[in-house]
Parts: sequence; C-alpha cells; structure tokens
Amino acid sequence: MREALEALKATKGVHVAALLSEDGFVVEEVRKEGAPESSLLSARAATVLGAAKALGQTLGQVGPEEVMVEYPEGALLLVPLPGHHLLLLLDGVRSLGRVRLTLKRVLPQITEALT
Repeated sequence: MREALEALKATKGVHVAALLSEDGFVVEEVRKEGAPESSLLSARAATVLGAAKALGQTLGQVGPEEVMVEYPEGALLLVPLPGHHLLLLLDGVRSLGRVRLTLKRVLPQITEALT
C-alpha cells in the first residue's frame, strides 16, 4: 500500500496521497514537506464523497468513479474504493492527466491490498 501511495506522491503535482476509511479516518498517508496533513481534510472529504454518492443515486447512477474539487490554488481528487477512499491533493488540474495515468497503474495494487 505504502509503495502505491509513494508512487502517487512522486507524480508531479501531487502534494498528498492518503488512504482513508469510508468514514474519514486516515489509514495511511504520504505527503510532501509543508503539505497539509490528511487528518485535517479526511472527515470533510468523506462528507464530500458521501454527497456525491447521494447525488448519483438521485440521478439513478451507481456511484462516482472519482470526485474532483478545484480551487484557485489546487485541486482535491477523491477516488472511492472498497470500504475506503483515496484522497489526492494536487497543485491544480494541470496535473490531472499525469495523476490519472499513475492511478491507472497503482489502483489494482491498492484494491488488491484492501481485499
């Protein structure tokens, strides 16, 4: 698990990569120096993901594949996983393509570790 999170953090533009429990507790995190701790974001991120799931149900969808929130100084990417979710804090949307490529490579490792 840690190896997969480190690979995400090594991706240009990623400041924080964290595995969170479904209810918002930090299971494991890696972050660059000076980046906010996942514990400051985790509970609220779980709320955002829960709201996105509820919205999807209202629309007749199974659930989101990912949720991105963009801010002037960065972006937050949340990826639902079995019983968990992945939180990535990015420097902005310009890093999204690289991050998605890395995610495609490491998500099978993370999912396997969770089952």
